[in-house]
Order: sequence, then structure tokens, then C-alpha cells
Amino acid sequence: MGKKIFGIYLAKLDAPNSEAHARLELPASPWELHDAMDKVQLQENEELYLEIDDYYGFEYLAPHLMELDASLNELNDLAGRLAVLDETEQEAFDGLLRLEIQRKVESNGSILTMQDLRTLAVSAGADCCHVVGATSDAELGRFYAENGFMEELDGLSDDVFEMLDFGKIGKALRIGENGTFTRSGYVVKHSELVTAPPCAKELPEKPEYLFRLTLGLHPDLEDDRTVTLELPASAEALREVQKQLGADGWEGAMVLDYDGIIPQAAEFADLPMELDAFNDFAEAVEAMPSREKQIPKLKALLEHFEVTDLATAAGLAEHIGDYILTPEISSPQEAAIDELNFTMDAHSAELLLPHVNLFTYGNEIIKDDNAALTSYGLLHREDYAEAKQDFAIRSGLIQKEQLFTPEQMTEIYRCCADSVDGDFFELTGEQEKMIRSVQQQIEECVPDLDERIRQQEDALEQIAQEQTM
Repeated sequence: MGKKIFGIYLAKLDAPNSEAHARLELPASPWELHDAMDKVQLQENEELYLEIDDYYGFEYLAPHLMELDASLNELNDLAGRLAVLDETEQEAFDGLLRLEIQRKVESNGSILTMQDLRTLAVSAGADCCHVVGATSDAELGRFYAENGFMEELDGLSDDVFEMLDFGKIGKALRIGENGTFTRSGYVVKHSELVTAPPCAKELPEKPEYLFRLTLGLHPDLEDDRTVTLELPASAEALREVQKQLGADGWEGAMVLDYDGIIPQAAEFADLPMELDAFNDFAEAVEAMPSREKQIPKLKALLEHFEVTDLATAAGLAEHIGDYILTPEISSPQEAAIDELNFTMDAHSAELLLPHVNLFTYGNEIIKDDNAALTSYGLLHREDYAEAKQDFAIRSGLIQKEQLFTPEQMTEIYRCCADSVDGDFFELTGEQEKMIRSVQQQIEECVPDLDERIRQQEDALEQIAQEQTM
């Protein structure tokens, strides 16, 4: 709910079939950080791709941050320190940054480190420099002269005073005290920088609380009291918070800040009417079996069903076992690859993969399974998994090629035909033989294959005609 410093994009590095990603604004709360990683679903031996795509008012940091191998936690720490600076302190940070760059260039030409940037942010808020509203040597010289900082000018008449070369005065002072101009002011350091404490590259541990609200009173009440409330809470704890706020029930109370294991639930925390219902929801979340494993599934459900009310959210939490989330599937391509690996031996799947339109095939699989892709993975009803497991058990009693639906096999047949008969790929003799055998198997399993292909071609032709009209 506070000021945002960086907008970032997170994804898997070198994962062409994956669409798993997260967008995050920093500074972010601990639960928001972990939620982003739930979306990215980084597996063992996979690397994280991180890009800052919005700097808000700190665009001048871009050339420095792009040179650094900064972790998500380090960037979040820097953003948090910048977010608490007021306008004057932000100018101080800008000036201290310019001075530090100059110092490094003059010394050994080294670049700024993340520790340097964090130290500058801490120092900007620690009153180690002066900030003057001057943007030129002339303005700076006049400021010093008019405000009694130059005793040698005392006693001058107004006429003589106006004849002074304030530009030369300002330049001499700036060089002498090693100050610098920023975009809207002048900054000079008067004491040593305050070193920022170390910051780990790894994300912090997940908080012990499930939901944390900072409550306050409406500005019209002219009362700046605030209380932190962790949910779920007992009825006694809720009454104690009301007492600390001096509120009659929840009337006049409002949420000033929110952090929770389910970030999108922030919109549920709408006082004064919804806090008791939100507490019920928190209790339902707390009671979920294997809660840590189930939370991504609940977030996927809330996203998929576009839940906006607490009653529905609590109901989903209570019936979380009715659904299955496959977090490693984030795209139609990955759904297609998963299905091929499930229904075929590894060698056959490897040979077939380059010749299948994975996007189209994967979308058909998702549609046929009545599943849905979410930011957290592929979401199914629980009975889907049971059916698939049963199918796998029975697969030894039937021909393996019958594991595909007729619609799926028709699409695979068309892709095989394009690969063999077209000029899209240079096939080895072994590859062509394998693809021909796949076609033959499909022909045997789908008696009306020719009719299905004709219907597909008619549908495609109709779509093309509609697009040209």
C-alpha cells in the first residue's frame, strides 16, 4: 500500500516452453515475495531471470543496476530504503549518488555495488548532507550570499551586492566543498556515510503469521492511532483491537496496510463490514490440511474463479481437496509435452515432439480435460486425476495408441502429415519411418479419420474466409 520504487518481471531463464512468470512491485512484503516465486515455480537447477521494467522516479539508477547481479531480496531491500525517503531525502540520495560515482571514477574507475547503493539510501535519511534549492552556480552563489554564509560580504550596500558575480561565487564554493547539482537542487556532504547492514541474497523465511493487518481510523476522525492485528484472531483479541483504536465496533476503522499468505486477499479486507468474515476466512485457511502445499492451489482457485467475496473464498478453502494443481505446467506447450510423455515411451515422444504443434495440441488437451491454466499452474478437478490414474493402470490392457482421444489423434496425424509431406523439416530416414508408423497407428484407431480431417479443413477454410471479409 506504500510507495513503489521498482516494477520487476520474473521468469525462468532459458525455458522456451514455459510461461511461468510474475510481475512484482518493490518494495514487496515477505508474503508477496514468496507468492511471486510460487508463480515462477523455479525447479532445481533452473535459474531465475529478473528484469526491472519500471523505475518510477528513479530512472537514473537504471545504468547502475543493470550492471549488477542483484538478487530479488537485495533489490527489495534497496527499494524499501528508498521508499521511506521524503522528497528532500530523495534529492540527498541523488546527490550522494553523483558524488560517489565521481569518487569512484577519480579513484580506480570501479562501479557501484549493491552495498554502495544501500549505504547511500541509508545515509540520505540520516542527515549527513545539506540540500539547497539551487540548480546553478549563480543560484547557489546568491543563496550563500543572501543567507549569511559569507562573512566577507557583510556590510555591503544593496547596490554593490547586486553587482557581485554570483556565478563565480557559487562555482568557487561548489568546488571548494565538493558539492554537486541534482535535477532540482544542490547537495553537499557534511559527515561520513552511514553503512547499511548486510543483506542476504536469499529470500527471507516465510512469516509465521498468515495474515497481518495494520488498522487505523478514518482521517475525518483526526486520530492517528494504529494497531497491528494478526488473523485468525480470537473474539477477545478482536475486542482488544477495537479498544486500542477507541472504536465503536469497527465503525470508522480502516486497513492501512496488509500482508498475507494470499496477497490477492487484500481486497477482502474491507472494513468495517468485512473484518469478522475475513477472520472466518483466515480460520478456514489455517485449518486446511497440508496448508503450505495447498496454498498455491487456493490462490489458483481464487484467480480462476475471479472470487471477490469472502464466503466463496472460505468455501474454496474448505473444499480444497476437490481440486488438483500441477504447478510445473504453465503453458499449452508444457501440457502437450506432459501428455505425450504420459502416453508414449520416452524415445517415441522425443522423436515426435519436434513435429507437433505443441501450442494447438496442448490447448486441446486442456479443453478436453476441462482444466484451466492459472498463474500458479494447471488446475483440474480432483476426479480428473483419479480418471487419469485409472487410465494409466488400464493402459497395459489396451493398445498404447488408444490413450489419445480421437480429436487428439486427428491433430497429431495432421501434424505428422505436414512434417513428412511438407518442406518444413529435414528428416532422417529413421525419423520419417517413425512418423509414418505413428500415422499408421492413428489410421487403425480412428476409423473416420478422413471425415474428421475433412471437417477440420472445412472449419479452417471457413475461419479464413471470415477473416478476409
